[in-house]
Amino acid sequence: MFSAGTRLDSTAPVPVLEPLRAVNAALLGLLDGFSHEDWTRPTVHADRNVKDLTAHLLQGSLFRVSALRDGYHAQASAPIASREQLTELVQRNNREFLAGMRRVSPRILRELCERYDSELVSLFAALDPHAPGLGVVWAGEWVSPNWFDIAREYTEKWHHQQQLRDATGRPPLYAPELFVPALETFCRALPHAYRQLSLPDGVALGITLGEPTPLGWTLRREKNAWQLFAGADATALTTISLSPDLAWRLWTRGVPKAAARGGIQVVGDPAHAEPLLDCVAILG
Repeated sequence: MFSAGTRLDSTAPVPVLEPLRAVNAALLGLLDGFSHEDWTRPTVHADRNVKDLTAHLLQGSLFRVSALRDGYHAQASAPIASREQLTELVQRNNREFLAGMRRVSPRILRELCERYDSELVSLFAALDPHAPGLGVVWAGEWVSPNWFDIAREYTEKWHHQQQLRDATGRPPLYAPELFVPALETFCRALPHAYRQLSLPDGVALGITLGEPTPLGWTLRREKNAWQLFAGADATALTTISLSPDLAWRLWTRGVPKAAARGGIQVVGDPAHAEPLLDCVAILG
C-alpha cells in the first residue's frame, strides 16, 4: 500500500471506502448463513454472544448516521477530559444499547445493518478526507482528519466481523484487499504506544509481519518522538516479528499479553517489544 520509507502520518491516508463496502457486503452474507445456534454462540467478548456483537456493529452505524446525517449528538453527563473517561462513556453506551437490542430479532438486525451500513459509507464518501474530524484517541489524537476516523471505523467493522467468523467457524477476512487496510490503520497506534520508550534520536526499531499479508514498518526516533515509516529498516537496532493474525488480535485485546509474548520473535533488546505488546488500537 505504501512504498518503503513513506512517512506514515496524516499526509499518508489509508483508503478504506471500497474495502468498507466489501466488508459490509461480506457481513450480510455471513449473517444470512447463521443458524439459530450460531446466533447464540459465545464470542471472544465474555459478555457478548454472536447476536450481541452483531448489534454492536449496527450500533456504530446508527450512531454515526445520526451524527453525520441528522446532526444529532447525545450529550455526555460531564465533559470528557481523558481517554479513560471516554472509554467509560463508550462502554456504558455499549451496554445500554445491547440491553435494548436483545429484544430485537436477528432478522431485524440484519435488515438494519443492510440499510445503515450502506448509508454510513455514502456519508463518509461525501466528507473531505483531510478536513478535521473525530479524534482517533487510541493514536493519541483528539482531532483527526476525516480519513483517519473513517479508517478507524473500518477497523471496527473488520475486526468485529472477524470475531463473528471466529465464533461461528467461518473463513477469516484475510484477503489482502481487506486485511491490509485494517493492519495499516492499526499500526498508526504504534508511535503513541511507544511514547514512554526514550531512546536517542536516530534509533530505529523494525516491525515485520509474515504471511498471509507480509508487511513491515519502522519506528524512528526524531526530535524526542517516535515517527512511523513504511517498510522495516534492515539496520534497525531491534526487529520484532509476528504474524498478522497475532498482530490484529493483540491490538484489539483479543489475546492476552502473556500469550502474545510467546508468538513474537525479537532480534535485539526484548524490552523494545514491550510497547508493541501493550499497544491497543481500540477504545476498551
